[in-house]
Amino acid sequence: MTVAPYRPEPAHAVPPRRGGTLRVAAPTDAAPLDPSCAPASAAPFVRLHTRQLVTWQTARDVRDWQAVTPVPDLALDVPSTWNAGLGASHRSYVFHMRPGVRWDTPDRRPVTAYDVVRGFKRMCNPVRPSPSLAYFATTVRGMAGFATAWAAATTRRAADAATLAAYQNAHEIPGVFALDDETLVIELARPALDFVQMLALPAASAVPVEHDAFVPGSPEATAHLRVNGPYRVRRHRPGEWVELVRNPAWEPAVDPYRRAEADRVELRLSDGTGRADGPAGPAEVSAAPAVGGLPAAEPVDGGLGWVLDPYLVLNLRDPVWADLRVRQAAALAVDRTAVADLYRRHRPGVPVRVAGSLIPPGNAGYGTADPYPTPEGAGDPARARDLLASAGHADNPPLVLIHPHSGLGPEVAHACAAGLIRAGIPTRAVGLADAAYAEALRRPGTTGGWQLAVAARVPDWLEHNGRVFAQAMLQATPVPGGANHGGYASPEVDALIERALDAAEPWRADAAWQAAAERAVADVAVVPILHRAPVVTPRQPDRVDGLRPLPAQGYAVDLTAVRPEVDG
Repeated sequence: MTVAPYRPEPAHAVPPRRGGTLRVAAPTDAAPLDPSCAPASAAPFVRLHTRQLVTWQTARDVRDWQAVTPVPDLALDVPSTWNAGLGASHRSYVFHMRPGVRWDTPDRRPVTAYDVVRGFKRMCNPVRPSPSLAYFATTVRGMAGFATAWAAATTRRAADAATLAAYQNAHEIPGVFALDDETLVIELARPALDFVQMLALPAASAVPVEHDAFVPGSPEATAHLRVNGPYRVRRHRPGEWVELVRNPAWEPAVDPYRRAEADRVELRLSDGTGRADGPAGPAEVSAAPAVGGLPAAEPVDGGLGWVLDPYLVLNLRDPVWADLRVRQAAALAVDRTAVADLYRRHRPGVPVRVAGSLIPPGNAGYGTADPYPTPEGAGDPARARDLLASAGHADNPPLVLIHPHSGLGPEVAHACAAGLIRAGIPTRAVGLADAAYAEALRRPGTTGGWQLAVAARVPDWLEHNGRVFAQAMLQATPVPGGANHGGYASPEVDALIERALDAAEPWRADAAWQAAAERAVADVAVVPILHRAPVVTPRQPDRVDGLRPLPAQGYAVDLTAVRPEVDG
């Protein structure tokens, strides 16, 4: 596999000065910064102030295999059979905590194994559970039972901070426990090829006892975060901005993979309806929107970690989709070529391919099968109308197709709606602010009726990652989290997912992931539209240096390493 190298920064005759203010245009999903409920897409922001057992390192050349392999962070080593941290059954992991890591509490308290246990519990909270919870619940011994029991208990009493903390501290996850301050044990329900990669997600962050005083994900939790990373929150205005400053308790000597180049980091939060530039000037770094990627970015061509961007979610809770033929008509109606053309127009130079499969190239389980091919990918409205007629599909009110205001969400939605209308499926595109859009996908039953949604899926890691597409998007599970926004449920697909999760060899897992994805696309659980190459933010030498990509986090920039321009 050949991957284009990321161009290194030019050499400086004079070493660049450290300091200044880094302004980052960030989606509203970046805040709250509470790691317990942060999605994987918020990892570049959560990295500013949190640490996990393992993390990722940056790479100037994304061909470097070490950039997609987790490295020890809070842990001294990544457990393996070689260092006796991984048991012979590959189900028991022992982590030894790195000494010298401290919270920014008045007493500079050390980070302990008990803080990691608290983090695992808190990701199960029933008020704002982690979007990554399903990964852990199907992997860690007893975690699914802990999460479902907590949710059941919460339905019978108030979900205030004190009640949540009381339950959390009175119950244990059988497979996650501390032997002492320095030693953590995690036991799995079954071996997992990707478990170490999962531990680098924001959800697996250590959490201090002070967080028990706040409801996870609340503005109060963000305002009172205790941190162990390079920065801490100084002040914030919910939904608008967050200001972070250097954390005096952070020691570079015990954090090999983060830096603190800027004095301050300002996250300018945007809901997708307007610019995130402030009175001090435009942002130096922008985060990728939910759909479409960045407008000015350098593609990483070569196939590693391609993105499903965009695709259509079918809200299968709505009876309009009960007949498979109606779903098939929707799949045939979409003009994928038109969407590809608008991506090439708005994102010049970024490779895209018309998609027929759920899992994109460069990810575990990728296959080329397309159950609903159309001439040149341009849709087949005649076949779609025939299917609707055979299903006895009557004229109904227009379907609601929701999309985010940010990125290419509006353009994609209108292109898809046009194809559906040509096929005889009246459709109305409805734009939502990014926070409302995310909430509509997370809780479709409580945010108004919609039948379709434009979405995108970026892999949460790059090795052994079939579950970030097939499990997250397709598995029916009582545990919240994941990206099964349409409520798809298929015993056959669930069995294939379980087969993949049980597999001890990567090739067996890949075959099962591919089979699950192909069966679900044939069932029209979703409608894949395009596969897009990953991109990295280009250098802006007149404004910032140090834009180092994190390949395993969607090639996002390591914000701790960015050096803003400093006068003098």
